[in-house]
Amino acid sequence: MNNKLSELVKVNFRYANPQMTDKARKSGKTGKKLTRSLVNQYLLSGIVFIALYGVMLLSVNFKQMPGFFTYYVALFGIIAFSQGISVIYNVFFESQDLPGYLPLPFRQSEIFLAKIIVVTITIVPFTLPVFVVFLLAGMQAGVFIPLAILLAFVLFGLFLAIIFSICSIIVFGLTRTTFFKKHKKLVTTLLLVFSMGIAIVGILLMNTQSTSEIVLTDRATIRLLMPFFYVVTAPLATVGLSSLLGLIVVTIGLLVILRKRLLPKLYEQLLDASPGVSSEKRKYKANQSLRQLLFGYNFQLIRDPNLIMQVFSNSVLFPVIFIVAFGISGQFELSWLPYRVLGVVFFAGIAFSAMTINPMSFVGNIISLDKENFLYMRTLPISMRHYLKTKFWFACGVQMIISAVIALAGGLFFHLRFAHMLALLAGILVGTYLFSQRYFVRDYRLLELRWTNVSQLFTRGAGTWGLALLMTLTVFCSVLLVVVYGFLAIMFSVWVIDVPVFLVLLIISVVWYEYYQRKFWSRFD
Repeated sequence: MNNKLSELVKVNFRYANPQMTDKARKSGKTGKKLTRSLVNQYLLSGIVFIALYGVMLLSVNFKQMPGFFTYYVALFGIIAFSQGISVIYNVFFESQDLPGYLPLPFRQSEIFLAKIIVVTITIVPFTLPVFVVFLLAGMQAGVFIPLAILLAFVLFGLFLAIIFSICSIIVFGLTRTTFFKKHKKLVTTLLLVFSMGIAIVGILLMNTQSTSEIVLTDRATIRLLMPFFYVVTAPLATVGLSSLLGLIVVTIGLLVILRKRLLPKLYEQLLDASPGVSSEKRKYKANQSLRQLLFGYNFQLIRDPNLIMQVFSNSVLFPVIFIVAFGISGQFELSWLPYRVLGVVFFAGIAFSAMTINPMSFVGNIISLDKENFLYMRTLPISMRHYLKTKFWFACGVQMIISAVIALAGGLFFHLRFAHMLALLAGILVGTYLFSQRYFVRDYRLLELRWTNVSQLFTRGAGTWGLALLMTLTVFCSVLLVVVYGFLAIMFSVWVIDVPVFLVLLIISVVWYEYYQRKFWSRFD
Protein backbone atom coordinates (compact mmCIF):
# COMPACT_ATOMS: atom_id res chain seq x y z
CA MET A 1 0.00 0.00 0.00
CA ASN A 2 1.55 3.32 -1.09
CA ASN A 3 1.86 6.22 1.32
CA LYS A 4 -0.99 8.28 -0.19
CA LEU A 5 -3.42 5.37 -0.03
CA SER A 6 -2.29 4.57 3.51
CA GLU A 7 -2.97 8.13 4.66
CA LEU A 8 -6.40 8.12 3.01
CA VAL A 9 -7.26 4.87 4.80
CA LYS A 10 -6.22 6.38 8.15
CA VAL A 11 -8.42 9.43 7.56
CA ASN A 12 -11.45 7.39 6.54
CA PHE A 13 -11.13 5.18 9.61
CA ARG A 14 -12.28 8.17 11.64
CA TYR A 15 -15.59 8.29 9.74
CA ALA A 16 -16.48 4.58 9.91
CA ASN A 17 -17.81 4.81 13.47
CA PRO A 18 -18.12 8.44 14.67
CA GLN A 19 -19.05 7.40 18.24
CA MET A 20 -15.98 5.19 18.57
CA THR A 21 -13.76 7.94 17.15
CA ASP A 22 -15.21 10.55 19.50
CA LYS A 23 -14.70 8.26 22.49
CA ALA A 24 -11.06 7.65 21.54
CA ARG A 25 -10.44 11.38 21.12
CA LYS A 26 -11.93 12.06 24.56
CA SER A 27 -9.34 9.70 26.03
CA GLY A 28 -6.61 11.92 24.57
CA LYS A 29 -5.68 9.88 21.48
CA THR A 30 -4.68 11.73 18.30
CA GLY A 31 -2.81 11.01 15.08
CA LYS A 32 -1.23 7.55 14.89
CA LYS A 33 -2.44 6.63 18.38
CA LEU A 34 -6.02 7.37 17.36
CA THR A 35 -5.72 5.23 14.20
CA ARG A 36 -4.08 2.40 16.17
CA SER A 37 -6.84 2.58 18.77
CA LEU A 38 -9.59 2.34 16.13
CA VAL A 39 -7.89 -0.59 14.37
CA ASN A 40 -7.44 -2.37 17.72
CA GLN A 41 -11.16 -1.97 18.42
CA TYR A 42 -12.03 -3.83 15.23
CA LEU A 43 -9.40 -6.50 15.94
CA LEU A 44 -10.87 -6.92 19.40
CA SER A 45 -14.36 -7.25 17.90
CA GLY A 46 -13.12 -10.04 15.65
CA ILE A 47 -11.45 -11.85 18.55
CA VAL A 48 -14.60 -11.52 20.67
CA PHE A 49 -16.81 -12.92 17.90
CA ILE A 50 -14.44 -15.84 17.33
CA ALA A 51 -14.23 -16.52 21.09
CA LEU A 52 -18.01 -16.31 21.61
CA TYR A 53 -18.96 -18.56 18.70
CA GLY A 54 -15.82 -20.69 18.37
CA VAL A 55 -16.76 -23.42 20.84
CA MET A 56 -20.35 -23.43 19.59
CA LEU A 57 -19.25 -23.85 15.99
CA LEU A 58 -16.80 -26.64 16.86
CA SER A 59 -19.62 -28.62 18.49
CA VAL A 60 -21.74 -28.71 15.30
CA ASN A 61 -21.23 -31.24 12.50
CA PHE A 62 -22.03 -29.01 9.54
CA LYS A 63 -21.66 -31.91 7.10
CA GLN A 64 -24.59 -33.67 8.77
CA MET A 65 -26.52 -30.48 9.54
CA PRO A 66 -26.67 -28.19 6.49
CA GLY A 67 -29.49 -26.25 8.18
CA PHE A 68 -27.10 -25.01 10.84
CA PHE A 69 -24.54 -24.20 8.16
CA THR A 70 -26.97 -21.89 6.37
CA TYR A 71 -28.23 -20.56 9.73
CA TYR A 72 -24.81 -19.30 10.82
CA VAL A 73 -23.99 -17.91 7.37
CA ALA A 74 -27.31 -16.03 7.40
CA LEU A 75 -26.85 -14.89 11.02
CA PHE A 76 -23.51 -13.24 10.41
CA GLY A 77 -24.61 -12.10 6.97
CA ILE A 78 -27.42 -10.11 8.60
CA ILE A 79 -24.96 -8.56 11.06
CA ALA A 80 -22.58 -7.72 8.20
CA PHE A 81 -25.47 -6.24 6.19
CA SER A 82 -26.49 -3.97 9.07
CA GLN A 83 -22.91 -2.90 9.73
CA GLY A 84 -22.20 -2.47 6.02
CA ILE A 85 -25.07 -0.07 5.33
CA SER A 86 -24.20 2.25 8.24
CA VAL A 87 -20.43 2.18 7.54
CA ILE A 88 -20.83 2.76 3.79
CA TYR A 89 -23.08 5.73 4.42
CA ASN A 90 -20.77 7.18 7.10
CA VAL A 91 -17.58 6.73 5.08
CA PHE A 92 -18.90 7.85 1.68
CA PHE A 93 -21.56 10.45 2.53
CA GLU A 94 -21.61 11.48 6.18
CA SER A 95 -17.86 12.25 6.15
CA GLN A 96 -18.44 15.08 3.62
CA ASP A 97 -14.68 15.17 3.02
CA LEU A 98 -14.50 15.14 -0.77
CA PRO A 99 -14.07 18.92 -1.26
CA GLY A 100 -11.02 18.73 0.99
CA TYR A 101 -9.35 16.28 -1.40
CA LEU A 102 -9.93 18.39 -4.54
CA PRO A 103 -6.81 20.60 -4.22
CA LEU A 104 -4.66 17.64 -3.10
CA PRO A 105 -2.74 15.24 -5.42
CA PHE A 106 -5.13 12.29 -4.96
CA ARG A 107 -6.64 10.34 -7.82
CA GLN A 108 -10.34 9.57 -7.73
CA SER A 109 -9.55 5.84 -7.78
CA GLU A 110 -7.32 6.21 -4.69
CA ILE A 111 -10.02 8.02 -2.74
CA PHE A 112 -12.65 5.37 -3.52
CA LEU A 113 -10.23 2.47 -2.93
CA ALA A 114 -9.32 3.84 0.50
CA LYS A 115 -12.99 4.09 1.45
CA ILE A 116 -13.67 0.55 0.20
CA ILE A 117 -10.72 -0.79 2.22
CA VAL A 118 -12.06 0.87 5.38
CA VAL A 119 -15.55 -0.52 4.79
CA THR A 120 -14.11 -4.02 4.29
CA ILE A 121 -11.94 -3.84 7.42
CA THR A 122 -14.90 -2.75 9.55
CA ILE A 123 -17.15 -5.54 8.23
CA VAL A 124 -14.64 -8.42 8.42
CA PRO A 125 -14.52 -8.73 12.26
CA PHE A 126 -18.28 -9.39 12.39
CA THR A 127 -18.09 -12.06 9.67
CA LEU A 128 -14.99 -14.03 10.76
CA PRO A 129 -17.17 -16.84 12.18
CA VAL A 130 -18.44 -17.40 8.62
CA PHE A 131 -14.87 -18.23 7.56
CA VAL A 132 -14.68 -20.72 10.44
CA VAL A 133 -17.98 -22.28 9.32
CA PHE A 134 -16.68 -22.68 5.75
CA LEU A 135 -13.44 -24.23 7.00
CA LEU A 136 -15.08 -26.62 9.48
CA ALA A 137 -17.69 -27.78 6.96
CA GLY A 138 -14.99 -28.63 4.41
CA MET A 139 -12.82 -30.48 6.91
CA GLN A 140 -15.81 -32.39 8.35
CA ALA A 141 -16.77 -33.42 4.82
CA GLY A 142 -13.31 -35.01 4.35
CA VAL A 143 -12.05 -32.45 1.85
CA PHE A 144 -8.24 -32.29 1.47
CA ILE A 145 -7.22 -29.78 4.16
CA PRO A 146 -5.21 -27.37 1.93
CA LEU A 147 -8.11 -27.38 -0.55
CA ALA A 148 -10.58 -26.79 2.31
CA ILE A 149 -8.55 -23.80 3.50
CA LEU A 150 -8.32 -22.41 -0.04
CA LEU A 151 -12.06 -22.82 -0.60
CA ALA A 152 -12.81 -21.17 2.76
CA PHE A 153 -10.80 -18.10 1.72
CA VAL A 154 -12.39 -17.98 -1.75
CA LEU A 155 -15.95 -18.34 -0.44
CA PHE A 156 -15.30 -15.83 2.33
CA GLY A 157 -14.11 -13.34 -0.28
CA LEU A 158 -17.21 -13.97 -2.42
CA PHE A 159 -19.41 -13.66 0.66
CA LEU A 160 -17.91 -10.27 1.56
CA ALA A 161 -18.11 -9.07 -2.05
CA ILE A 162 -21.81 -9.97 -2.25
CA ILE A 163 -22.60 -8.25 1.07
CA PHE A 164 -20.62 -5.15 0.08
CA SER A 165 -22.24 -4.97 -3.36
CA ILE A 166 -25.80 -5.30 -2.03
CA CYS A 167 -25.20 -2.67 0.69
CA SER A 168 -23.54 -0.31 -1.81
CA ILE A 169 -26.34 -0.69 -4.36
CA ILE A 170 -28.92 0.12 -1.66
CA VAL A 171 -27.04 3.14 -0.29
CA PHE A 172 -25.75 4.57 -3.58
CA GLY A 173 -29.04 3.93 -5.36
CA LEU A 174 -31.09 5.52 -2.60
CA THR A 175 -28.89 8.62 -2.40
CA ARG A 176 -29.39 9.26 -6.13
CA THR A 177 -33.14 9.71 -5.75
CA THR A 178 -34.81 13.12 -5.76
CA PHE A 179 -36.57 12.22 -2.52
CA PHE A 180 -33.21 11.79 -0.77
CA LYS A 181 -31.98 15.16 -2.01
CA LYS A 182 -35.10 16.87 -0.66
CA HIS A 183 -35.32 14.94 2.62
CA LYS A 184 -31.74 13.94 3.38
CA LYS A 185 -32.08 13.77 7.17
CA LEU A 186 -35.30 11.79 7.07
CA VAL A 187 -33.99 9.25 4.55
CA THR A 188 -30.68 8.90 6.41
CA THR A 189 -32.53 8.18 9.64
CA LEU A 190 -34.83 5.66 7.97
CA LEU A 191 -31.84 3.98 6.32
CA LEU A 192 -29.94 3.57 9.59
CA VAL A 193 -33.05 2.48 11.50
CA PHE A 194 -33.83 0.02 8.70
CA SER A 195 -30.35 -1.51 8.87
CA MET A 196 -30.54 -1.86 12.65
CA GLY A 197 -34.11 -3.17 12.48
CA ILE A 198 -33.17 -5.77 9.87
CA ALA A 199 -30.39 -7.03 12.14
CA ILE A 200 -32.58 -7.20 15.25
CA VAL A 201 -35.68 -8.73 13.66
CA GLY A 202 -33.68 -11.09 11.45
CA ILE A 203 -31.61 -12.46 14.32
CA LEU A 204 -34.65 -12.81 16.59
CA LEU A 205 -36.68 -14.58 13.92
CA MET A 206 -33.85 -17.03 13.36
CA ASN A 207 -33.62 -17.76 17.09
CA THR A 208 -37.28 -18.67 17.62
CA GLN A 209 -36.45 -22.38 17.59
CA SER A 210 -36.26 -23.84 21.09
CA THR A 211 -33.07 -25.23 22.65
CA SER A 212 -34.38 -28.82 22.70
CA GLU A 213 -35.06 -28.69 18.98
CA ILE A 214 -31.56 -27.35 18.35
CA VAL A 215 -29.89 -30.20 20.22
CA LEU A 216 -31.90 -33.04 18.68
CA THR A 217 -32.59 -32.00 15.11
CA ASP A 218 -31.18 -29.88 12.33
CA ARG A 219 -32.72 -26.58 11.31
CA ALA A 220 -34.53 -26.04 8.06
CA THR A 221 -32.07 -25.07 5.35
CA ILE A 222 -32.04 -21.65 3.73
CA ARG A 223 -31.99 -22.57 0.04
CA LEU A 224 -30.49 -19.28 -1.05
CA LEU A 225 -27.31 -20.12 0.90
CA MET A 226 -27.01 -23.81 -0.01
CA PRO A 227 -24.54 -23.13 -2.88
CA PHE A 228 -21.93 -22.21 -0.25
CA PHE A 229 -22.57 -25.58 1.44
CA TYR A 230 -22.23 -27.54 -1.79
CA VAL A 231 -18.94 -25.84 -2.68
CA VAL A 232 -17.22 -26.59 0.66
CA THR A 233 -18.58 -30.13 1.11
CA ALA A 234 -18.42 -31.38 -2.47
CA PRO A 235 -16.02 -29.07 -4.33
CA LEU A 236 -15.16 -31.54 -7.13
CA ALA A 237 -18.69 -32.81 -7.70
CA THR A 238 -20.97 -31.38 -10.36
CA VAL A 239 -23.19 -29.68 -7.76
CA GLY A 240 -20.16 -28.10 -6.07
CA LEU A 241 -18.57 -26.81 -9.28
CA SER A 242 -21.87 -25.46 -10.61
CA SER A 243 -22.56 -23.76 -7.26
CA LEU A 244 -19.12 -22.12 -7.28
CA LEU A 245 -19.69 -20.92 -10.83
CA GLY A 246 -23.10 -19.55 -9.84
CA LEU A 247 -21.65 -17.64 -6.86
CA ILE A 248 -18.94 -16.15 -9.07
CA VAL A 249 -21.51 -15.10 -11.69
CA VAL A 250 -23.73 -13.48 -9.01
CA THR A 251 -20.78 -11.63 -7.51
CA ILE A 252 -19.55 -10.38 -10.90
CA GLY A 253 -23.09 -9.36 -11.84
CA LEU A 254 -23.54 -7.30 -8.67
CA LEU A 255 -20.12 -5.67 -9.11
CA VAL A 256 -20.91 -4.85 -12.75
CA ILE A 257 -24.19 -3.18 -11.73
CA LEU A 258 -22.26 -1.21 -9.12
CA ARG A 259 -19.48 -0.29 -11.54
CA LYS A 260 -21.57 0.58 -14.59
CA ARG A 261 -24.75 2.01 -13.10
CA LEU A 262 -23.78 3.71 -9.83
CA LEU A 263 -20.05 4.49 -9.57
CA PRO A 264 -19.81 6.75 -12.66
CA LYS A 265 -22.02 9.36 -10.98
CA LEU A 266 -20.90 8.71 -7.42
CA TYR A 267 -18.27 11.46 -7.49
CA GLU A 268 -20.92 14.07 -8.33
CA GLN A 269 -23.21 12.60 -5.64
CA LEU A 270 -20.53 12.98 -3.00
CA LEU A 271 -19.87 16.55 -4.07
CA ASP A 272 -23.58 17.36 -3.88
CA ALA A 273 -23.74 15.87 -0.38
CA SER A 274 -20.82 17.98 0.83
CA PRO A 275 -21.36 21.24 2.70
CA GLY A 276 -20.91 24.44 0.78
CA VAL A 277 -21.61 22.77 -2.54
CA SER A 278 -25.36 22.60 -2.41
CA SER A 279 -27.92 23.78 0.08
CA GLU A 280 -31.34 22.52 0.95
CA LYS A 281 -34.07 25.01 0.17
CA ARG A 282 -36.73 25.38 2.81
CA LYS A 283 -40.22 26.52 2.02
CA TYR A 284 -41.41 29.54 3.91
CA LYS A 285 -44.90 29.25 5.36
CA ALA A 286 -46.69 32.52 5.90
CA ASN A 287 -49.10 33.41 8.70
CA GLN A 288 -47.70 30.96 11.23
CA SER A 289 -48.27 31.48 14.93
CA LEU A 290 -45.39 31.53 17.41
CA ARG A 291 -46.40 28.07 18.64
CA GLN A 292 -46.29 26.68 15.10
CA LEU A 293 -42.89 28.27 14.46
CA LEU A 294 -41.47 26.82 17.67
CA PHE A 295 -42.94 23.41 16.87
CA GLY A 296 -41.28 23.43 13.45
CA TYR A 297 -38.01 24.59 14.99
CA ASN A 298 -38.01 21.83 17.64
CA PHE A 299 -38.90 19.26 15.01
CA GLN A 300 -35.82 20.29 13.05
CA LEU A 301 -33.70 19.82 16.19
CA ILE A 302 -34.62 16.17 16.64
CA ARG A 303 -34.35 15.24 12.95
CA ASP A 304 -30.60 14.67 13.23
CA PRO A 305 -29.99 11.01 12.20
CA ASN A 306 -27.18 10.53 14.73
CA LEU A 307 -29.40 11.78 17.56
CA ILE A 308 -32.31 9.56 16.52
CA MET A 309 -30.10 6.48 16.31
CA GLN A 310 -28.56 7.20 19.72
CA VAL A 311 -31.98 7.71 21.33
CA PHE A 312 -33.36 4.62 19.60
CA SER A 313 -30.48 2.35 20.60
CA ASN A 314 -30.27 3.57 24.19
CA SER A 315 -33.90 4.24 25.15
CA VAL A 316 -36.14 2.25 22.82
CA LEU A 317 -34.12 -0.74 21.63
CA PHE A 318 -34.42 -2.88 24.78
CA PRO A 319 -38.24 -2.94 24.96
CA VAL A 320 -38.46 -3.43 21.18
CA ILE A 321 -36.14 -6.46 21.36
CA PHE A 322 -38.15 -7.87 24.28
CA ILE A 323 -41.46 -7.47 22.44
CA VAL A 324 -40.21 -8.96 19.17
CA ALA A 325 -38.33 -11.82 20.84
CA PHE A 326 -41.11 -13.04 23.12
CA GLY A 327 -44.04 -11.89 20.99
CA ILE A 328 -42.97 -13.82 17.89
CA SER A 329 -41.97 -16.93 19.85
CA GLY A 330 -45.34 -16.98 21.65
CA GLN A 331 -43.71 -17.47 25.06
CA PHE A 332 -45.67 -14.54 26.50
CA GLU A 333 -49.44 -14.71 26.12
CA LEU A 334 -51.32 -12.39 28.48
CA SER A 335 -54.95 -12.72 27.43
CA TRP A 336 -55.55 -14.74 30.62
CA LEU A 337 -54.83 -11.76 32.91
CA PRO A 338 -57.83 -11.10 35.20
CA TYR A 339 -59.36 -7.66 35.57
CA ARG A 340 -58.23 -7.50 39.19
CA VAL A 341 -54.65 -6.76 38.02
CA LEU A 342 -55.61 -3.61 36.09
CA GLY A 343 -53.80 -1.59 38.75
CA VAL A 344 -50.68 -3.66 38.22
CA VAL A 345 -50.85 -3.05 34.45
CA PHE A 346 -51.27 0.69 35.08
CA PHE A 347 -48.21 0.63 37.35
CA ALA A 348 -46.32 -1.37 34.70
CA GLY A 349 -46.97 1.51 32.31
CA ILE A 350 -45.35 3.94 34.76
CA ALA A 351 -42.42 1.54 35.21
CA PHE A 352 -42.08 1.27 31.42
CA SER A 353 -41.86 5.07 31.22
CA ALA A 354 -39.10 5.06 33.83
CA MET A 355 -37.07 2.75 31.58
CA THR A 356 -37.60 4.74 28.37
CA ILE A 357 -37.30 8.29 29.76
CA ASN A 358 -33.68 8.84 30.78
CA PRO A 359 -30.74 11.21 30.13
CA MET A 360 -30.51 9.86 26.57
CA SER A 361 -34.13 10.55 25.61
CA PHE A 362 -35.35 13.50 23.53
CA VAL A 363 -36.88 15.33 26.48
CA GLY A 364 -33.64 15.01 28.43
CA ASN A 365 -31.67 16.94 25.81
CA ILE A 366 -34.16 19.15 23.99
CA ILE A 367 -32.91 22.43 25.55
CA SER A 368 -29.22 21.73 24.94
CA LEU A 369 -29.98 20.86 21.32
CA ASP A 370 -30.53 24.61 20.81
CA LYS A 371 -26.80 25.25 21.11
CA GLU A 372 -26.11 29.00 20.72
CA ASN A 373 -29.70 29.57 19.62
CA PHE A 374 -30.77 29.31 23.24
CA LEU A 375 -28.75 32.40 24.16
CA TYR A 376 -30.19 34.19 21.14
CA MET A 377 -33.74 33.30 22.21
CA ARG A 378 -33.10 34.88 25.59
CA THR A 379 -32.46 38.22 23.91
CA LEU A 380 -35.79 38.19 22.04
CA PRO A 381 -39.02 39.70 23.42
CA ILE A 382 -40.44 36.20 23.97
CA SER A 383 -41.65 34.84 27.27
CA MET A 384 -39.01 32.34 28.43
CA ARG A 385 -41.69 30.41 30.27
CA HIS A 386 -43.73 30.10 27.07
CA TYR A 387 -40.65 29.12 25.09
CA LEU A 388 -39.62 26.40 27.54
CA LYS A 389 -43.20 25.19 28.04
CA THR A 390 -43.60 24.78 24.28
CA LYS A 391 -40.29 22.95 24.11
CA PHE A 392 -41.24 20.70 27.04
CA TRP A 393 -44.65 19.74 25.65
CA PHE A 394 -43.16 19.08 22.22
CA ALA A 395 -40.51 16.71 23.60
CA CYS A 396 -42.93 15.16 26.10
CA GLY A 397 -45.46 14.59 23.31
CA VAL A 398 -42.83 12.88 21.16
CA GLN A 399 -41.91 10.60 24.08
CA MET A 400 -45.58 9.81 24.70
CA ILE A 401 -46.11 8.85 21.05
CA ILE A 402 -43.00 6.63 21.00
CA SER A 403 -43.93 4.88 24.25
CA ALA A 404 -47.57 4.50 23.24
CA VAL A 405 -46.66 2.93 19.89
CA ILE A 406 -44.32 0.45 21.59
CA ALA A 407 -46.99 -0.35 24.20
CA LEU A 408 -49.65 -0.90 21.52
CA ALA A 409 -47.29 -3.21 19.62
CA GLY A 410 -46.56 -5.11 22.83
CA GLY A 411 -50.25 -5.35 23.67
CA LEU A 412 -51.04 -6.80 20.25
CA PHE A 413 -48.13 -9.24 20.36
CA PHE A 414 -49.01 -10.43 23.87
CA HIS A 415 -52.81 -10.38 23.26
CA LEU A 416 -53.71 -7.99 26.06
CA ARG A 417 -57.39 -7.36 26.65
CA PHE A 418 -58.75 -3.96 25.70
CA ALA A 419 -59.16 -2.85 29.35
CA HIS A 420 -55.60 -3.86 30.16
CA MET A 421 -54.37 -2.02 27.07
CA LEU A 422 -56.11 1.16 28.23
CA ALA A 423 -54.64 0.78 31.72
CA LEU A 424 -51.16 0.31 30.27
CA LEU A 425 -51.48 3.39 28.04
CA ALA A 426 -52.81 5.48 30.93
CA GLY A 427 -49.83 4.46 33.06
CA ILE A 428 -47.43 5.28 30.26
CA LEU A 429 -48.92 8.75 29.72
CA VAL A 430 -48.79 9.57 33.44
CA GLY A 431 -45.28 8.18 33.85
CA THR A 432 -43.99 9.89 30.73
CA TYR A 433 -45.26 13.26 31.92
CA LEU A 434 -43.75 12.88 35.40
CA PHE A 435 -40.34 11.61 34.27
CA SER A 436 -40.22 14.12 31.42
CA GLN A 437 -40.47 16.89 34.03
CA ARG A 438 -37.47 15.47 35.87
CA TYR A 439 -35.19 15.09 32.86
CA PHE A 440 -36.26 18.33 31.22
CA VAL A 441 -35.28 20.22 34.37
CA ARG A 442 -32.06 18.21 34.55
CA ASP A 443 -31.22 19.29 31.01
CA TYR A 444 -31.66 22.94 32.01
CA ARG A 445 -29.58 22.45 35.18
CA LEU A 446 -26.73 20.79 33.25
CA LEU A 447 -27.17 23.01 30.19
CA GLU A 448 -24.46 22.41 27.57
CA LEU A 449 -24.49 24.60 24.46
CA ARG A 450 -21.01 23.96 23.06
CA TRP A 451 -21.22 20.24 22.35
CA THR A 452 -19.92 18.75 19.10
CA ASN A 453 -21.36 15.25 19.41
CA VAL A 454 -24.71 14.36 20.97
CA SER A 455 -23.06 11.60 23.03
CA GLN A 456 -21.47 14.41 25.08
CA LEU A 457 -24.95 15.41 26.25
CA PHE A 458 -25.86 11.91 27.40
CA THR A 459 -23.00 11.55 29.87
CA ARG A 460 -23.48 14.89 31.65
CA GLY A 461 -23.55 14.73 35.43
CA ALA A 462 -22.80 11.10 36.25
CA GLY A 463 -20.54 10.11 33.34
CA THR A 464 -20.69 6.90 31.31
CA TRP A 465 -20.50 4.50 34.26
CA GLY A 466 -23.01 6.49 36.28
CA LEU A 467 -25.40 6.44 33.33
CA ALA A 468 -25.02 2.68 32.92
CA LEU A 469 -25.60 2.18 36.65
CA LEU A 470 -28.69 4.40 36.55
CA MET A 471 -30.24 2.47 33.67
CA THR A 472 -29.44 -0.91 35.24
CA LEU A 473 -30.93 0.05 38.61
CA THR A 474 -34.00 1.55 36.92
CA VAL A 475 -34.72 -1.66 35.02
CA PHE A 476 -34.07 -3.84 38.08
CA CYS A 477 -36.19 -1.76 40.45
CA SER A 478 -39.01 -1.34 37.92
CA VAL A 479 -39.29 -5.06 37.24
CA LEU A 480 -39.00 -5.89 40.94
CA LEU A 481 -41.78 -3.46 41.95
CA VAL A 482 -44.12 -4.68 39.21
CA VAL A 483 -43.56 -8.33 40.18
CA VAL A 484 -44.09 -7.64 43.90
CA TYR A 485 -47.20 -5.55 43.22
CA GLY A 486 -48.57 -8.25 40.92
CA PHE A 487 -48.02 -10.95 43.53
CA LEU A 488 -49.76 -8.89 46.22
CA ALA A 489 -52.64 -7.99 43.89
CA ILE A 490 -53.36 -11.68 43.30
CA MET A 491 -53.03 -12.59 46.98
CA PHE A 492 -55.18 -9.81 48.43
CA SER A 493 -58.34 -7.92 47.48
CA VAL A 494 -58.51 -4.66 45.52
CA TRP A 495 -59.38 -2.64 48.63
CA VAL A 496 -56.37 -3.95 50.53
CA ILE A 497 -53.71 -3.39 47.83
CA ASP A 498 -54.91 -1.38 44.82
CA VAL A 499 -56.64 1.47 46.64
CA PRO A 500 -53.67 2.23 48.95
CA VAL A 501 -51.25 1.97 46.01
CA PHE A 502 -53.43 4.33 43.94
CA LEU A 503 -53.54 6.87 46.79
CA VAL A 504 -49.76 6.68 47.21
CA LEU A 505 -49.23 7.20 43.45
CA LEU A 506 -51.68 10.11 43.47
CA ILE A 507 -49.91 11.80 46.39
CA ILE A 508 -46.48 11.28 44.79
CA SER A 509 -47.74 12.68 41.46
CA VAL A 510 -49.23 15.80 43.09
CA VAL A 511 -46.09 16.41 45.18
CA TRP A 512 -43.92 15.78 42.10
CA TYR A 513 -45.93 18.28 40.03
CA GLU A 514 -45.94 20.96 42.74
CA TYR A 515 -42.23 20.54 43.37
CA TYR A 516 -41.23 21.27 39.77
CA GLN A 517 -43.81 24.05 39.48
CA ARG A 518 -42.33 25.87 42.45
CA LYS A 519 -38.63 25.03 42.02
CA PHE A 520 -38.39 25.42 38.25
CA TRP A 521 -41.34 26.91 36.38
CA SER A 522 -42.08 29.65 38.93
CA ARG A 523 -38.70 31.29 38.25
CA PHE A 524 -39.90 32.20 34.76
CA ASP A 525 -43.10 33.96 35.86
